[in-house]
Amino acid sequence: MNQVLELVRPYMVPGEIEQVVKACHLALETCEGVPGTANRPIPPLEHALAVTTILAQMMHVDAVGITAALVFEAVDAELLLIEQVEHVLGAPTARIVGSMLRLNILERKKQNVATGAMLSIQSPSPTTTKKIHDEHSLAPVPLESKKPRVREALRRQQAEAVRKMFVAMADDPRVVLLKLAYRLHAMRRLCVEPQPAPSPEVLTMAEETQEIYAPLAGRLGMSRVESELQDLSFQVMEPDKYSWVRNIVEMESKQWRSYVDRVCEILRQEMATIGVKAEVSGRVKHAYSFYKKIMRSAGDLEDFEAVKKAADISQIHDLIAFRILVDTTTDCYVTLGHIHALWRPKDGRIKDFIANPKPNGYSALHTTVFCMDDQLVEIQIRTHEMHEMAEYGVAMHWHYKDVGDQASASAKELLTWLRQLAEWQQELRTSNTSDTDFVEAIKDDIFQEQIFVFTPKGEVKDLPVGSTPLDFAYRVHSEVGDKCAGARIISESEHGEGDRLVTRMVPLDYELKSGEVVDIVTSRNAHPTRDWLNFARTAAARNKIRRYLKIHERPINIQIGRDRLDRELKSITERTQEVISEDLQNWLCEKLNFASYEDILAAIGSDDLRPRLVVVKLVEYWEKRDNKEEVVEANEPLVLSPSAAKPATAQMMVAGVSGLLTRLANCCCPLPEDPIVGFVSRGKGVIVHRADCRNLTNYRERAQERLINVSWQGMSQPRYSAPVIITARDRNGMMRDLASVISDAGANLMSVNFRSDGNGETVLVNATIEVENLTQLQWLFTRLARIKDVLHVERDLGKQKNTL
Repeated sequence: MNQVLELVRPYMVPGEIEQVVKACHLALETCEGVPGTANRPIPPLEHALAVTTILAQMMHVDAVGITAALVFEAVDAELLLIEQVEHVLGAPTARIVGSMLRLNILERKKQNVATGAMLSIQSPSPTTTKKIHDEHSLAPVPLESKKPRVREALRRQQAEAVRKMFVAMADDPRVVLLKLAYRLHAMRRLCVEPQPAPSPEVLTMAEETQEIYAPLAGRLGMSRVESELQDLSFQVMEPDKYSWVRNIVEMESKQWRSYVDRVCEILRQEMATIGVKAEVSGRVKHAYSFYKKIMRSAGDLEDFEAVKKAADISQIHDLIAFRILVDTTTDCYVTLGHIHALWRPKDGRIKDFIANPKPNGYSALHTTVFCMDDQLVEIQIRTHEMHEMAEYGVAMHWHYKDVGDQASASAKELLTWLRQLAEWQQELRTSNTSDTDFVEAIKDDIFQEQIFVFTPKGEVKDLPVGSTPLDFAYRVHSEVGDKCAGARIISESEHGEGDRLVTRMVPLDYELKSGEVVDIVTSRNAHPTRDWLNFARTAAARNKIRRYLKIHERPINIQIGRDRLDRELKSITERTQEVISEDLQNWLCEKLNFASYEDILAAIGSDDLRPRLVVVKLVEYWEKRDNKEEVVEANEPLVLSPSAAKPATAQMMVAGVSGLLTRLANCCCPLPEDPIVGFVSRGKGVIVHRADCRNLTNYRERAQERLINVSWQGMSQPRYSAPVIITARDRNGMMRDLASVISDAGANLMSVNFRSDGNGETVLVNATIEVENLTQLQWLFTRLARIKDVLHVERDLGKQKNTL
């Protein structure tokens, strides 16, 4: 307890220290002497002190966060009631403890899934059980050697836990600081006793640390925590590579120690000469950062031995970094000028994060210079306050009370990001995005390598590499994104014209680059279209586009969906939408989980629901109904009678009688002038097939008495469906040329499907075309055969669909 108090005294005021003392006493009263258990191998008091030390030492968390960490173990172990915490330490501390408890419910659900899977396969070892319960944050779960269904359940539980953590972070970032501290403590314990072959659950934990927790710490501005999490997870996931890199770092540190000392002394003398009080230090970059530099220099090699042979340490620049801490911002710029007077700077490597702080609050001046012996080194210049912000991150905003209307620009940017995160995850929840998709979006949008671009007013915006002006526009504001008509990019000239800035218009799919100034051009006539989904890189922008389309294009989507469903119905069942009664619509909504039938049509029109899935459900309904009718009809005589209503498709001469209900078969799609035969179907009238239809062979064997003569006399149907097969060489524009010829011929292209031959040279096009008669189709074949690279055109006479 004394250690915790010694750590918080330098940065807390007396009232906050008094609050921490209360929490210390409460933790001692409830946890002192309580041993560890099988489920909790670390005694509660020991665990609480270890995590609290991390929060105080590496994050400088305020009194509320420290007190929550001190008592959480007692509450989680049911040694202390949360009502007691609120009474003694206040509502803010109790709120954070409550959020942590809710997150732990997910952890226990995940552990239950893991335990059940393990019991069904093998009994868990004591080591595995101990690892699972070492951490109260996202506990590792065994993903290997499990059945696919179990692994998928575990992944869903893990994704749900991550999502809930981000929800809690949006409410109070101190919750996620506690989660980071628990994860860091757990990773340290794993690396104290490294295993020769880490278990799958340990590897999963390390991978999650590398992909989620370390980037999150960086996004919150905590560079020390980020670096250590990266190194620890690297040590667990790649122990051989870690040992190799660590040895290189140690050797390089020894080799460059004298060099670093000499440079530091030169910088100290220079600062003293100009009257700037400064602290100067130098270091070799940490293991994982060094490893990434080695991999970039080695190229795309995957084999470890090949990487070791290809790695050239001498070609890795800015391996050494120097840091100069001064008192004021003015001193930062004065120091930069004198450093450039000492050593020549490298072009394009001067970065001013003081004038343009990073969104996580980081501020400093960076420069890379050709130092002593022409060695490239990086020098960072900060004030002491900037250094604290870089080391401790988001927690310092609470320490400086840097919130609310009086917040600094960097604090406002970070708080804005937290609010955007809450809005973004709400949008994803509204769009029924799964927890797994949410986690993947987090990795893509937030934790992937970032670029930094600027608004015309100089505000910096961070975006994932590959982002476009649309992503930038939606990051600025949803209304700016919805009215985006283009973008102007302001950047340095690329034609050797010195420092002259140039402005140029770029399309919406232009890939932004770091340092560019982006000016979004808006228009009141502009609005999102479905094509924008192909241009947007971030999940946030894509979801805002989808939301706009869902609201504003609903009537259009309903009509598109109605047409698509109608075509699919005709293609599969020979029915139209008119046969879908209100009762059947309600049945569909219940089966597909939609509020209304129009919602189903809108989903089809917006490509969120496949029309074939709806038709499959309808066929399922009709088959059940027809099976019941078949039982009743089995012993009834079959009688042909003229249709009282207007036929659904065609009227022709059937066995010398006109006016009977007839339908053209979908299996062979007969056309006028084709030889035809009729098949009498119960409840559907006469189904007309081509005389050479393969289905007629089956009918002749089992229902010869139902085959009757029919003729095209009296036919009144204006157009007919004709399936065709086109074989062509694959090239750009082929589909455009085919569609153009079909349209010019007065035919209608109803559906089309492409299939490659496997070698990518030829393509098979299955199309259904509406024509007036066989003559028009034959003339159309002649025109299609003349198209460049078309090899063969024929009717599809081999469809094997049973239409009964």
